[in-house]
Amino acid sequence: QAYWLFLCLFTPVVTMTNIFFQAVVCFLAISVSFAASRSTEASPVVVVEPAVSLPSGWTVKGRATPHASLELTFAVRQQGLEELSKKLLQVSDPASPQYGQHLTNAEVQQLTRPADADLARVSTFLAHRGISFWSATPNSDFLNCAVTVAVAERLLSTTYVELQHKSGETVIRSLDGYSLPVEVAAVVDFVAPTTHVPGVHTLITDGPRSSVHTNESKFGFNTPKNLRQLYSVGEVEGKAPGNKQAVTAFLGQAYGEWALKLFWRTFCGGITCGKGAPKLIGDKTTGIPGVEAMLDIETITGVSGNVHSEFWGYSGNSPDNPKNEPYMKWLQQMSNTSDKDIPTVFSTSYGEDEGSWSFAAATRLNVEFQKAGVRGISLLFASGDSGPNCEQGKFVPQAPASSPWVTAVGGTAPGASWPNPPSASSTSPSEVAISLSSGGFSDRWPMPEWQKSQVVAYLNQSGLPDQTKAGYNISGRAFPDIAAQATDFFVYATLPTPGVAGTSCASPTAAGIFSLVNDLRLASGKSTLGFLNPLIYSHKDAFNDITHGSSKGSCGEWPSKPGWDAVTGMGTPNYAKLAEVATALPAGRYIPRGEEEPQDLSLLV
Repeated sequence: QAYWLFLCLFTPVVTMTNIFFQAVVCFLAISVSFAASRSTEASPVVVVEPAVSLPSGWTVKGRATPHASLELTFAVRQQGLEELSKKLLQVSDPASPQYGQHLTNAEVQQLTRPADADLARVSTFLAHRGISFWSATPNSDFLNCAVTVAVAERLLSTTYVELQHKSGETVIRSLDGYSLPVEVAAVVDFVAPTTHVPGVHTLITDGPRSSVHTNESKFGFNTPKNLRQLYSVGEVEGKAPGNKQAVTAFLGQAYGEWALKLFWRTFCGGITCGKGAPKLIGDKTTGIPGVEAMLDIETITGVSGNVHSEFWGYSGNSPDNPKNEPYMKWLQQMSNTSDKDIPTVFSTSYGEDEGSWSFAAATRLNVEFQKAGVRGISLLFASGDSGPNCEQGKFVPQAPASSPWVTAVGGTAPGASWPNPPSASSTSPSEVAISLSSGGFSDRWPMPEWQKSQVVAYLNQSGLPDQTKAGYNISGRAFPDIAAQATDFFVYATLPTPGVAGTSCASPTAAGIFSLVNDLRLASGKSTLGFLNPLIYSHKDAFNDITHGSSKGSCGEWPSKPGWDAVTGMGTPNYAKLAEVATALPAGRYIPRGEEEPQDLSLLV
């Protein structure tokens, strides 16, 4: 191109022959230059994520408004993923000499930073089209840009539509799939929001169970005092000043301080619940208090007294921000939060069918979970409220609970001796498996080594569903990992709501207990627990084994059994026994929490 332009500009005009020659040269130069300028746009495109069917409960309202604003996230391919996975298992296995030797955020960002060439491809693709973008994380593994729907459709060769859920929630998504130039698609894991349609969870509220008696607290609910008694917490409360825990909320679930204070006044007399007002993080935190959101924050603060709590809320539809994928905003915020400020336990009551995310996107989510775990952060997720989750006669696994890199929490109900903890002298169970508790086997992720012996023992027992009929994958990652109470919760939100049920109750309950175990280690200058699963499966005696009850679905049920089962996992946590285990573990690497941090993450941008 440069050669032809040089000839065009500098060939002297002497004769008519020269004039003709120069005209030809200039024509060729202009043609080559024009072709070069169009080369990027003319590159062949390939499908990044294919078309998806509309999930149940959603309807298409019509084409999305062309001038509506979207915040697109480009998940750029990362490096160091094998080393990340290896390191996570080393620092999480209690038998490893590297147990507790977690990485700092700066070290994780450096390890997984995309290659410069890959970043350049995505950056050039956007800049060539006049689109301003920014690094959404310290190492630029997520690049974000704000565009209109019309621009997004041209950029991704797709069509956006507006969807409405029967609950009233609306989102903008591209059900037809989307494409990118081949050289860009090769370095991008996915773009959001596009094909992923979020799950919308509706809590179960059926009033208090008639079989549950009241104890001396006069409340026949799973109140903070009753949960602390059931799980052998006793009078233990937090002591480590830098210890933090958090709950997450999506799709408009808001926090209300007055509702939390009312809950504390009602149920926390004589004990400490929480540690002051929770810190609010995210683009959607306040508003009309949601039952789901208030259940999570009331429960976690009720179980773990005198521990700083945070509420991380993202709507995806905030009026002051472009429409986005709220789940991505949470993951990006974790990467952007320093070691001294990040909560070391997160509880999330969000779930959907495993196939809701494409395989490529789900794989990237696993990496983000690993990045949290290797920093010493525990991620707990509700396992779901649909039992075996029967769809068209088959068991369908739930996500993110089916990810090997999170701790999935199933559900239990009060037994005859509730709220007394289990004892050798009692013939009546304190807890039984609850029928709504989801569990089973992943269709995507293989069964990890740390759970194989326990799960295989379950599969060898009698009374399980017919595998050929239910279609479950006995070689897949098994879930849940643990369980906790999942019914008879009293929630203060817009109105007092008794009898709330679901594994959304169980996850913050278990999270609060592990937060107290973290507190014990932090107060002694030790590491946090981080990724919990290898610890859970290697210390079964620290959990209350649930052997009564089952989950139920239209095409079968999972029975509870001694040891691990697909309803309650390894059982419910016993704080006193977990404290003994945690005290005996290696000290690990103490990373200051709530104190000054030496790393400067801006150096990695």
